[in-house]
Amino acid sequence: MTATIYYDSDANLELLKDKTIAILGYGSQGHAQAQNLRDSGCNVIIGQRPGSANYDLAVEHGFEPMSLADATSQGDLVNVLLPDEVQGDIYSNQIRDNLSPGNIIMCSHGFNVHFGQVEAPEGVDTLLVAPKGPGHLVR
Repeated sequence: MTATIYYDSDANLELLKDKTIAILGYGSQGHAQAQNLRDSGCNVIIGQRPGSANYDLAVEHGFEPMSLADATSQGDLVNVLLPDEVQGDIYSNQIRDNLSPGNIIMCSHGFNVHFGQVEAPEGVDTLLVAPKGPGHLVR
């Protein structure tokens, strides 16, 4: 199978112009994807647990992190970049009830969607974007 490689000229960022992208988790993938999207002109907000090193890193990078629930409720596209082992619980308790019809929930790994830990409510689409490398290489 031949890989399809997409370049800047293949992307229509106008589709994201009036959207808010919530990045949940500012770890390996979160920090890279958030900064790349912001550098591309997208409106990015961060959901990250206060008091953590990643919260401080998000602030250092010029973001104003908020709770996962608040970021979810403010986001049009919600990118869940939390560790697989906590996603199901956090999704049930902080994310699901803050999604609205028309939102998109995105994961970078299909484990929790496949095993039913993350199930989008009616009217919410689900996307999978799986980077082929650790965050520092994605950045």
